[in-house]
Amino acid sequence: MFKIKKIKRLSSALFCVFAGQAAAQQAAPTQYRGVDFADPTAVYSSAGIGGGTEGVDVFGSFAGYLGWQMKHQLTLEAKHDLDYYNLNYIAFNSRNNSGFLVDSTWSYDYKGDSVDKTAFGVIKKVPLSNEKITLYPALKLGMMWGNDINTTTYLDVEVSARYAVSDLFWIGATPQYLYALKGVNVKEFKGTVDIGYELAENVGVAAHLDENAEFWAEFTLAF
Repeated sequence: MFKIKKIKRLSSALFCVFAGQAAAQQAAPTQYRGVDFADPTAVYSSAGIGGGTEGVDVFGSFAGYLGWQMKHQLTLEAKHDLDYYNLNYIAFNSRNNSGFLVDSTWSYDYKGDSVDKTAFGVIKKVPLSNEKITLYPALKLGMMWGNDINTTTYLDVEVSARYAVSDLFWIGATPQYLYALKGVNVKEFKGTVDIGYELAENVGVAAHLDENAEFWAEFTLAF
C-alpha cells in the first residue's frame, strides 16, 4: 500500500491548470467532445486511475446498448489503496433522460466498522433552459450491513449539478443526504465540489473536494 505524496501541491497545480485551460478555451472553437465527462449519466466504456489524500484509485467501465434508446454501463472501482470496492450499474434511456441505478460497496469503513451496502434507485437528467446548467437528481433505497452494526435500511438523495464553462471545461457540485429508515441512526449530509477538463478526444481529467476536505483527482480514458 502506498499514498500519494505532496497532495496539497498537486491539488493546487491541478486547479490552476484547469482554470488556465478554461480561460483559453472560452476564446477558442470546440476541438473535440468525444465523451461528456461532466455527465454522470453518460454511458461509455473507460479505464482510469486517480488518487488523493486517501490513496490511489483504479477503475474501469464496460458499456453497451440494450436496444432502442437504452444503454447500460457496469463500473468497478478499487478505492483508497484497495481499501474498499464499488460495483455500480446504470441503465439509461436517452430518449426521456431517465435511468435505473444499482450501486454496491464492499468493505467500506463506516465510523470504524467495515460494512457492505447496496442501493437501488432512479436518476433523471434535467437540462435547464440556458443549456449551460444541468441537474441530475437521484433517489435510491439501500441496505447497509456488517459484523458490528445492525442491518440498516436507508434513503439516499443526491443532486449533481454541472455548469459548462466551455465545451471542454466544467465545474459542479454534488450534495447528498442519507437518512436511515431502520437500524443505525444515520442522518448525514455529504457533498463534493467538482471540476473537470477534456484534455483530448475521449481523454478527461477531474478533481474533487468533499465535506471532510479530502481531495482526489482522476484521469479517464474513454473508448
